[in-house]
Amino acid sequence: MKKTLRVSLIAACALASVQTYSLAADNISQAFAEGKVKGQVKSYYFSKSYDSTTKKDGSILVSGMQLGYKTGSLHGFSLGATSQFATVNSIDDDSSVYSGTMDNSGTVTSEMYLQYDIDKTTAKAGRQFFWTPVVGGSGSRFIRQSFSGYTLTNASFENTKIVAAYLTRFAERTDKNGGPGDFTAESSRVGIDGTMTAYVKNSSVENLTLQAQYASKSESTQNAKDGHDILYVDGTYKFKNDMKPFIAAQYLSTDYEASNSESSSAMGLKVGATISGVNAYVAYTSVDKDNNVKQGIGSGSIPLYTNGHQVDAWSATLADTTAYKIGLGYKMDTLSLGFAHSSYDKEGKDKVSETGVTVANKFSKQLMLQLQYATVKNQYVAEADIEKDLRTRLIYSF
Repeated sequence: MKKTLRVSLIAACALASVQTYSLAADNISQAFAEGKVKGQVKSYYFSKSYDSTTKKDGSILVSGMQLGYKTGSLHGFSLGATSQFATVNSIDDDSSVYSGTMDNSGTVTSEMYLQYDIDKTTAKAGRQFFWTPVVGGSGSRFIRQSFSGYTLTNASFENTKIVAAYLTRFAERTDKNGGPGDFTAESSRVGIDGTMTAYVKNSSVENLTLQAQYASKSESTQNAKDGHDILYVDGTYKFKNDMKPFIAAQYLSTDYEASNSESSSAMGLKVGATISGVNAYVAYTSVDKDNNVKQGIGSGSIPLYTNGHQVDAWSATLADTTAYKIGLGYKMDTLSLGFAHSSYDKEGKDKVSETGVTVANKFSKQLMLQLQYATVKNQYVAEADIEKDLRTRLIYSF
């Protein structure tokens, strides 16, 4: 089944590529003339503090931009490219706490793709930003993660979105040597034979949104046996009421390739409402005792309801762990405020918690300033001994 899906995805995108030779040369210049440029000019300042005698506090300031261009459509075909430019303006990082996330002076072409649109179907081949609940690149650091491969998106069915992808390479945030990550390194995130996924989102039933996704990641090296299959399902029902109450449930399972690794699953519930303009929710998740679960491929794929505010995205995935999270949000004109607290309780270990706040102000349609601050108590999977994490982002979009 895996090979069939992979061949089908490649064939669809290859067929689209072959058809480009039939394009009329006289119209190519018009397609480029109708192209659009978009991007961001950004400056990020991050800092961390630790309760440790061996790890020193760190801070970093990175500035730069993201610049993208997409041609106009010519018989349904278009070309797109996005480059990311980063410069580390200042850094205090004796313990290299930012080497894998923010220390990245240089340039990387994160997108370079051929796109074909027909009716309500879009096929893309090449480097591209990609996100679904359990396969997705993260944009929370300065350099956004990116994939290379083939994707197909269809919206032909009413109130339904279908996505299929075969992803062969992955670009991390940094190369851990002072530069941005690129696609030339071993793609351990997607595996040596790539990652395949299929995703469906449906809202045909009034007030109910359903999502389901399957993803299969191959082993990272020959005979590593670290490949795994992920199944994810969730549903959200919104009640018709001035308080906008909702209830949501989710299921996540992981089947491991290694014969000595048991399959495992997690379940979650989430309820919320809007009270006097404050968006509030409470969430709960539980993982069975057999094994940890995988949340997905790429740092943007963290669907469990109880993930931490900004630091601890994985404690909720550990075997025999229950977790809860409460969140509050309020918006006043251009100012947005957020609060979240997560708590994790793994059998036989001390509890772990993370508390965080977010403040964001959108001065205009283009200019936004955001501040995030989180404190962490104990750790299961987050950075050892981390206590406080500050992130500020100044972004101008055009």
